[in-house]
Amino acid sequence: MDQKMNAQQIVTSAASSLPQQDQDTSSSEPRTPEEEFRKFVEMEVLQIIKDLAEKTDTPDERIQAIAKLTLEKIQPGMKLEDLYANAVSLDDTYQELGPLVIKIMKHYEDTYETKALTHVSQLIRTGNYDKAQDMVKKVLQFKIFQ
Repeated sequence: MDQKMNAQQIVTSAASSLPQQDQDTSSSEPRTPEEEFRKFVEMEVLQIIKDLAEKTDTPDERIQAIAKLTLEKIQPGMKLEDLYANAVSLDDTYQELGPLVIKIMKHYEDTYETKALTHVSQLIRTGNYDKAQDMVKKVLQFKIFQ
């Protein structure tokens, strides 16, 4: 019983660290892609923390450190590319976040990389080689930071 109470306290503590507007999902205000992505990462990490606290013997200090690292790397006001770069590095320190990083990378490839390659092909067909080169550099730059 004490272990479950302790786990609940950790999850509650981590949830209270999230920015207040993120805890209110009833807001009808449109969110930016950056806000949506940040909220997605925070909620996924919160679920991982909850599972670690309730289903494993992970020390409280490690769980708190995971929450702290996430809040340091995934902050309001960041550009989307910075959020992605930081999010895919979350498992560098804490392997428990590996499944989230895989989800993020798959989403990136499905959503952005495929679209970018299609766009590059169109640019090349129309003779816009400089723009095509810039687009390829952006895709590769993100890949390098992974």
